[in-house]
Amino acid sequence: MIVMEQGPEVVIQSNTQAELRVERTDISFEDLSGECVRIRVRVHNDRPVRSKRTLMKLESAPLGAFVPWRPLAELPVPPIEPGESRELTIDVKRPEPVPLGSFDRIPPQKLLAAAVGSPDEPSRPNRRFEAMAKLFQRQTPGRSTKSTTTIGLLAPDLMELLGRGNRYWAGNINVFVGARPVERHMARALRVYPGCTNLAAFVVGVGGPSDAYAFDIVGLGANWQAALYDMTNGKTLVVNSDVKPIQENKWVEAAAGMSLILALHPPADCGEGNVEVHVTKRSSQKTAIVEFNLDPDAQGSGCYFV
Repeated sequence: MIVMEQGPEVVIQSNTQAELRVERTDISFEDLSGECVRIRVRVHNDRPVRSKRTLMKLESAPLGAFVPWRPLAELPVPPIEPGESRELTIDVKRPEPVPLGSFDRIPPQKLLAAAVGSPDEPSRPNRRFEAMAKLFQRQTPGRSTKSTTTIGLLAPDLMELLGRGNRYWAGNINVFVGARPVERHMARALRVYPGCTNLAAFVVGVGGPSDAYAFDIVGLGANWQAALYDMTNGKTLVVNSDVKPIQENKWVEAAAGMSLILALHPPADCGEGNVEVHVTKRSSQKTAIVEFNLDPDAQGSGCYFV
């Protein structure tokens, strides 16, 4: 069993209303069927006054860190009483990407191109959304808050692109309540094969300018082994003896994004557990957390194993 270390929480505070707060762990998502993913977001009101109605903006991205976001949906946030919280849910359609080929034959650059696709502009507060939020706050109290405008599909699941379809969609969800975003990056119930070397893919820095990134693997339990590999310039995503692992907490230069492989070797008697990869961007000193929930009994193809 992997014992998790406590990761830092990311908090947002809205300038437009009574101190609404969302933490990273307040965002969750799970598949209801092969086509539908339910996203849950818990919003807290920490102030001693009732919050106003506002809008929540949702975006998605492929599994990784510092990758382009694409619009997903807008949800109404009803007034929340002082000291209370409210869980909002939305069901969105899961994409059905055509696999790029076999995991052991796909060039990493091909995965990077598929991850970017035709992304929208990177996330930032925009006047259109802020204007809509202000308009929504001025609506009369008796008007319904149940309407939702869905903008697009979820971003593609990288493991599905690699021919390793799984029960649950893996990716990033970004939430705006007010001007600041809070993100969760997660692969849930990813099947691992005990006693084997398991490979899982994610991307970093895709679609952005050149930068450098540092990595830290958190949460490994006894008898587990793990390493990160930069396969960006390799012929395939499969790690071999010629590839050296990334040194943790060292800056790694990236010109136009990275195709990364998390290699895990669980013991033969492993159970369910979790691993986090903490990714820090040098230019901003911001850290994103990519989570892997691992289960030898999970449905789907799961990790590629050797």
